[in-house]
Amino acid sequence: MLNSYPQLLVIYNELEIAHTPQDREEYLHSVATSDLTDVVILNKRGEYCTLKNTPCEPLSAEQLAVLVTSYLLNEGHCCLSKITTLTVEQAFNLLEL
Repeated sequence: MLNSYPQLLVIYNELEIAHTPQDREEYLHSVATSDLTDVVILNKRGEYCTLKNTPCEPLSAEQLAVLVTSYLLNEGHCCLSKITTLTVEQAFNLLEL
């Protein structure tokens, strides 16, 4: 799971996109050691895990929608208010991954 890219990283309740292991390490560099256990990783196959490659609780469709639309708003996209739920496939497609 940890070797499958791209990955969506949920860090401090914000979404980051890692295309490579180097991207992932760059995003994790600023995370406090005590908070690393809270990082969630999601791949295109819909597998959720921790940084220790342990399966973890999946996000709800609503939680995923909030993270993805917030990310896209920060990137300058608009017209996202009607998106209230997303599947994993829809999330990756919307992020053009």
